[in-house]
Amino acid sequence: MAKKIAAFDTQRQVIDTIAALQHAGFETGELKIYAKDATHSRRIEAESDMHVDEIRELAETRENTSPYDRAGMTFAAPGILAGSGVSGTAGWKGIFGAAFLGDDAGVTQALMASGLDTKESEFCRNALENGQIIVIVETDESKSLLDKDGGPDLSRLGVAESVFRQYEAHRIIPGS
Repeated sequence: MAKKIAAFDTQRQVIDTIAALQHAGFETGELKIYAKDATHSRRIEAESDMHVDEIRELAETRENTSPYDRAGMTFAAPGILAGSGVSGTAGWKGIFGAAFLGDDAGVTQALMASGLDTKESEFCRNALENGQIIVIVETDESKSLLDKDGGPDLSRLGVAESVFRQYEAHRIIPGS
């Protein structure tokens, strides 16, 4: 899958970008939107009918899940650590959760769990930390022959980048 990722400063920019991308033929399944929290996502969801992943919520959900739950190995063993007061899967948060990973790691882990690589996750984490909103276009097309040798980028991702620029994306990066 090929991606183009943009950070926007305002909800209005994101709403207009989503409309333009859909008008250009992009399907809902090809778009991902990330915001810091519900405050940064409500208007976008209301005006665009697109789901916005709230990264704080994703990170908290991830932090409240034991590492064994994330690996598909859920178990509950009362008193697993004798004398520690830790029991069952809920007690594992104190050992492996936010205190161990730190807030940045929780956000990065949540982004990586959603399919972004390290570079993409770092870009998104930094932008979200600054209150920006992320729009990702992901397609299964490969680079066309027209992209090579310095020709114009007529790929679908080229169209997405053009829309990002039209609606004044703060920063745009290619995905992996």
